Amino acid sequence: MSNASEAYASARKQALACLNQRRAAHEDPYLPVLDHLLENRRIIRKESRGTLEIRTKRIIGTCHESRTQAFAANFMPLLEENTEFAHKWISLYDSCLEEGLRDSISVYELYGHYFVEEGNKRVSVMRALDNPLISARVLSITLDPASLNDEGQYEAYLHFRLVSGISDIVMSRAKNYRKLEKVLNIDEEHPMETLRRDSLLSLFNAFEALYEKQHAKDTSRNEIPPAGDAFLLFLEVFGWNPDEIYTQSELAKEIELLKPSFESDPDALKSALLTHPKLSDRKPVFSFLIDPVRASLIVPGDPQNSPWSKAHVEAFEEMANALKGKVAIQILNNASTAEKIDEALNEAIQWKADVIFTADPLMLQATNLYAAKYPKIRFLNCSLNPEATVVRSYYTRGYELQFLQGMAAGALTRSGKIGYIADYPIFGAIADINAFALGAMTVRPDVRVDLEWSTTRTPTNRDFPVDIDLIYIAGQEFTTRTRRGGQSGLFDVRTGKFAIISNTRQKWDVFYTRIIQSILNRTFRTDEISCNTPSINYWLGLSNGLMDITFTDRLPAPTRRLISQIKDDIAAARFFVFEDAAQLKCRQSDEENPSTSSTQQPMHDAAKIPSYEKSPASKDPKRDLSKTEIPDGESLSMEEIARMDWFVDSINGYLPDEDDLIPSAEQLVKLHGLDLPQSPKNDTDEQKSGESR
Repeated sequence: MSNASEAYASARKQALACLNQRRAAHEDPYLPVLDHLLENRRIIRKESRGTLEIRTKRIIGTCHESRTQAFAANFMPLLEENTEFAHKWISLYDSCLEEGLRDSISVYELYGHYFVEEGNKRVSVMRALDNPLISARVLSITLDPASLNDEGQYEAYLHFRLVSGISDIVMSRAKNYRKLEKVLNIDEEHPMETLRRDSLLSLFNAFEALYEKQHAKDTSRNEIPPAGDAFLLFLEVFGWNPDEIYTQSELAKEIELLKPSFESDPDALKSALLTHPKLSDRKPVFSFLIDPVRASLIVPGDPQNSPWSKAHVEAFEEMANALKGKVAIQILNNASTAEKIDEALNEAIQWKADVIFTADPLMLQATNLYAAKYPKIRFLNCSLNPEATVVRSYYTRGYELQFLQGMAAGALTRSGKIGYIADYPIFGAIADINAFALGAMTVRPDVRVDLEWSTTRTPTNRDFPVDIDLIYIAGQEFTTRTRRGGQSGLFDVRTGKFAIISNTRQKWDVFYTRIIQSILNRTFRTDEISCNTPSINYWLGLSNGLMDITFTDRLPAPTRRLISQIKDDIAAARFFVFEDAAQLKCRQSDEENPSTSSTQQPMHDAAKIPSYEKSPASKDPKRDLSKTEIPDGESLSMEEIARMDWFVDSINGYLPDEDDLIPSAEQLVKLHGLDLPQSPKNDTDEQKSGESR
């Protein structure tokens, strides 16, 4: 028997095994047929992409039903060795061994996958030879998104294909395509150049092959995220240089480092958002035998002139004093650029830190990179980031304090007009704004909150009134690059002066102490185990003792007492700001003149809040938010709160346009931001100002 005959016999065994396995799993054992997939689908375009080298494993089916019985779903041959089909297959196998594959196959490409029009046996032989690439004449099919159930995801895929020229990267969520476009810095005005596209596609093909190969070794898992999702995370962590040559060994090592994040969720890469961590603060047994934990803190600014950095440095020092003798600390200031962040992380590594805290959301990408390189070191980043990362993140539930400050504003306002100056449209920011408005509505049902953003080049709310009497100014002051000093908080402006009403405090020392104690008593991994994911995001609030608020005497004593009671109820989990979520109803996004005032009744029961309606946060009429549905009697989940992109009805304002953000805000939103609307390319400021509210 010739080698080619033995190869056919081996390939047929693989085909029969695939056939039996898929039948046992009640799956179609034969090749998918493009003709069947296109039934009830409207094709809007077919276009030639020329002759390309494509991955054989991305060829998943055949165009017509006539060939389905000859191949199993893995493209291995099913017909017996004495058939004419088998003889042709064996002859082709011999020819490929001697001189390679001479003729290109013909395929149709649909949604990143390929179906064979001509050359099924050639694909089968290439699969049997374990040849990863094959030359193919490609005809691309574009469907009408309305004919698909996932039209939003398919539209995002088509947009990515338009600006990148790449069809092969398929991901599980529409947002991932937009994130990838941001990572690659491409859009309709700046599409990907040919050389960069070829370089990226080559890297993706190599990544996908290694990613699937490494997964094949792990038989304990049946599912992993799509290669496209994993590739996005890879680029976010390690970055991409189109001029760099990636060796197989280097790429395999980096994929292995990210394996815990790839496996955090088989359907979508996301983080576990924890409000009550299970980290134990018990004292370790034989604590006198345990070496002190070496803890590094990296802050973006100088504590002398950066309130944000000062708060974290003081908290770190308080933690060290509380755990005297059990922890050695290192504080690295002024990590305000990519180079300085890299230097600080290197210095912490050289100091042999056991745990490294980076106290700035903009440090997340660099922190991810170092966490992948140094898996034995614990890394935590101060940010709210409900996406999967290889580091843990931590942040405070600011919306709880915003609800209380909204109550104070509602009690003090005479006109019912309150201003809110927001800073960054990032995860959690809309929850803060909505909670503030809800708090105001509990004591002043007809209140109107006018929203403006401080991080845009042009005003987003041209109707912002001049006769407001209370105003809240947000000022996270993440880095000295984005804000230098300006005071933030709730102000009374009825006398024409800015008089502070509230004082908030973030108690970061509580969190830092808890983390170090968990390392000392070896319970640091408890949350990973209980959540079955290494991607943990701590979102902590009043109930965790991580923040507090006080009010000045400008707020009447009875009101202060009432707000204090609500604060205690929130801390004791007797009151939830976004309770009774079934009452949320989206206002249709195509309304020309949405109402900007509420007619709900004030809150009488401390366990409930008034009913309220969702207002679209975006001016984009294509965004239909009316599809959001929440079962009766259920509250919003923490992830739904973190990802809010709509406003309650009493708010007059919108999300800023992505293209209108100042550079520093654009960088932060790229890492932690919501999906923002994009300005139409031909719009002018005058056109924007004439838009109906």
